[in-house]
Amino acid sequence: MKHLFFSFFIALFSLVATAKDLVISGTIKNTPNLKLFLAIQKGKESQLIDSTLTDAKGNFLFTLKEGYKQGIYKLWKTKEKSAPIIIGKEEKLTLAATLEELNDGFVQIISSKENDAYAVLTNFFKLYNSEVDSLQHLLNQLSRFDSQYETQRKKIKSSYSNSIQRYNNSVRLLPSMFSGTFASEVLCPLYLVADRSEFDFGKNFDTDEAFQHAHFFEYVNFSDPRIINTATYEMKLFTYLDQYVDHTEAGFKKGVDNIMKGAQKNSDVRDFTVAYLLEVFTKKGPPALVEYVHDSYSEGCELPMKSETEKLLNKLKLISNGTPAPELLINDINYQPVSLRNTLKGNLGMVYFWASTCPHCMEHTPQVYEVYKKYKSKGLEVYSVSLDNDYSAWLKAIQDMKIEWINVSELKGWNSECINTYALERTPTIFLVDKAGNILDKNFPPSELEEKLSKYLP
Repeated sequence: MKHLFFSFFIALFSLVATAKDLVISGTIKNTPNLKLFLAIQKGKESQLIDSTLTDAKGNFLFTLKEGYKQGIYKLWKTKEKSAPIIIGKEEKLTLAATLEELNDGFVQIISSKENDAYAVLTNFFKLYNSEVDSLQHLLNQLSRFDSQYETQRKKIKSSYSNSIQRYNNSVRLLPSMFSGTFASEVLCPLYLVADRSEFDFGKNFDTDEAFQHAHFFEYVNFSDPRIINTATYEMKLFTYLDQYVDHTEAGFKKGVDNIMKGAQKNSDVRDFTVAYLLEVFTKKGPPALVEYVHDSYSEGCELPMKSETEKLLNKLKLISNGTPAPELLINDINYQPVSLRNTLKGNLGMVYFWASTCPHCMEHTPQVYEVYKKYKSKGLEVYSVSLDNDYSAWLKAIQDMKIEWINVSELKGWNSECINTYALERTPTIFLVDKAGNILDKNFPPSELEEKLSKYLP
């Protein structure tokens, strides 16, 4: 069967290996002494497995020893242009390409049931994506002032539902066409799209978005560790967080919990998923989500964390609940240095980060100040740090809002050193500090401040 995903025309080169080893042989036509690399997919990353040189005729050989992992592998001369190869249960693979084809990231895989199955599956997916894109375009073109707007919208939504059903039916054909392959056992469940028309409980959802939020991973076999040796599983995680989760701290936490319900079924899948979530929230923020994932799900994990995630986690440990609040020594409005520890010493303290340039801060700060006045007589002290650049704007905001607690600022905006010290991601941000100077609570909305204080200062 002609491979549908790659288009290369090559010569056959056969070699012999031990019974349960996998031989990958091939030819890069008329290209001697070419260094080739073989890597296995880990999400979107590639983990190098081996390298080799072509001989005088351009022939090459890789041998994966018994116990090799099944998954999507990459063959490349340069990593930026790599050719995907499915490695499943076959005991040999034969590849071929010209140098130009390899440079473009293409290679032909000859007589491989595994790769034929992958080609058919990806072709189904391309056709489905094309249909969905067309329907989305039609939906975007609808005018809400069209007299038939709702009728046309429902018609497009119905067509979308039909596309999902046709696509899922096509994908479900693969196990009978290519039984026992990596594509049929691992990729097909990942490629299926959750369809509420297939479930009675789907009737409980008014929108597809609400259904996908709850059941996006309905068909994924989290117990199979082979799912992490694809880019597809990571892409599903990304799509879910991007499209089917509220983009608030609480919404992301709920999304993480939904993902981890399944991911905890296998230790390899759990470790990969936790590492992925930590990396995503390290890059996208806020740090509170990194802390949430780590504290809730990383115990017992062997995490391949990136250096920036490790640095952030180490920083977050220094400001976790129960640890001493880091000292700050920042100038007040009279240009006099004021110590956080001396300000809060022996009292329940609040460290309040804000900026006059932040609309949310200007909305919430007067409310926070009113709560402060209510609890000041009960022992509440405040160290208010502004992330302003301009002294005049900062002073005017203080005077306009008539806030008379301790006001300090480095006047360096988001280049202030306190941002690093307290791992700040946004303003306003609140830290509560107990009488011993340890962090008591943090990163909660200003609207929850009075409820928190009522517990600590009844």
